[in-house]
Amino acid sequence: MKNKRVWKFLGIILSVCMMSTLNGCGSDKKEVSQGKENSKNAQFSWDMCSGDTITVLFNEHQYVAPIIEKMEDFEKLTGIKVEHSTIPESNYFDKIGTLLNAKSDKLDIFMTGPYQIWEYGSAGYMEDLQSYIDNDKKTDPNFDPDDFFQSILDSARWDGVEGHEMGSGPLLGLPMGFESNVMIYNKKILDENGLQVPKTTSELLETAKALQKHNGENSYGVALRGELGWGTIITAYQSLYKMWGATDFEAEGGKLISKVNSPEAVEMTDWYVKLIREGGSPTWASATWSSCGGELGAGTAAIMLDATNNAFSQTIPENAAEAENLVIAPIPLPDGKTDADTKSQLWTWSLAMNSASAHKDAAWLFLQYFSGKEYQNESSVSAKIVNTPRQSSYDQEKYQELLKNSEGFVETFDATVDYTKMYYTPETYFFEVSQTWCQTLQELVEGKYASTQEGMDKLKEKLDDIVSHIEITE
Repeated sequence: MKNKRVWKFLGIILSVCMMSTLNGCGSDKKEVSQGKENSKNAQFSWDMCSGDTITVLFNEHQYVAPIIEKMEDFEKLTGIKVEHSTIPESNYFDKIGTLLNAKSDKLDIFMTGPYQIWEYGSAGYMEDLQSYIDNDKKTDPNFDPDDFFQSILDSARWDGVEGHEMGSGPLLGLPMGFESNVMIYNKKILDENGLQVPKTTSELLETAKALQKHNGENSYGVALRGELGWGTIITAYQSLYKMWGATDFEAEGGKLISKVNSPEAVEMTDWYVKLIREGGSPTWASATWSSCGGELGAGTAAIMLDATNNAFSQTIPENAAEAENLVIAPIPLPDGKTDADTKSQLWTWSLAMNSASAHKDAAWLFLQYFSGKEYQNESSVSAKIVNTPRQSSYDQEKYQELLKNSEGFVETFDATVDYTKMYYTPETYFFEVSQTWCQTLQELVEGKYASTQEGMDKLKEKLDDIVSHIEITE
């Protein structure tokens, strides 16, 4: 009997030891922080999951190359093997959707935008990262989540209730970089035509009209996206839509109700249609991200309203003939509005964890390494990341020098970063809604409707029908 108690006691001791060894994952821990001794927290170790293998799926994007370049360093630091692949955007979301819907544990980490969070997050496919950040055994004390620009980090935080704004609830991703929307203009063309930089939407319309055919039959005033797709609506259009005081949906009686035919929405859209017709490209309906940037850079377009990365790329001499003449500025305000009314629609790519992952602790080490200060500070400069999501990265002297090569960029960033956020109402039918909205905008430009009010009334009916299955529970 006594022997049995002894063996039972020894068994308990052995079990405790084993549990201690297996805490997190891996063994033979070293208290290091990105290769440096970690004195702040002796519990955290970068090699806690040594021996694990994780699978990462990337979208084809400029953010990915610097990650792949540092992958070997991460593997050496952690002892984790990373299997990764990069898929063109045309196929990326289908692939991700298939894996997540199947609740496959073969995917650990993936890239996501804020709109995908509404689909994947509401379905429970995305791991809440806040619990990892709060766990000092799993997170390097140098990680510093408060260093992220708050509005950018909030773009990955959502409570999962359709119709609720982002910014509260679980943290479902960590941003790699983001885009806001800006105006970029050719100062030489404006000077040659005796024109001032437009500060209001009325001035922008008149300036764009005055610059039609400024340098030949095919030249025009302002470049705007127009191809059928969500990117046409959720760029400059959505920024101006919100600055006008319009909203897309409101919750009423447990349902989402479209507000695209409100007086503010109709007035803004009517102005936008005039801008396209009277000051835009003759081939606007097929204009893309790349064609807008290319025509601005070539001097065909005098002004562009688009994403910061598109604007910035045209100020690099090897990318654009007109680079030295281009200046970035905030999008002009609607008449009667002040700086406090500034709005800039956000897009961001984030890294997220599959909630079905079989290697969550190892996946978290990957996430914090590639969203951490050390990596972000280095890659923001080496890969010319626009815009970096971390304040410390943005404040670096080398990064500021890089940005100052683009005239007006820093001033515009400082004036708009606090107003850059997701203004679209979260709902799972985003792609169908935005596609339908874009189609109506094209039809308005073509003159299909007797008035903008008629077109937006028809659009409201369509959008209400699309989201009719959504039930909002408070």
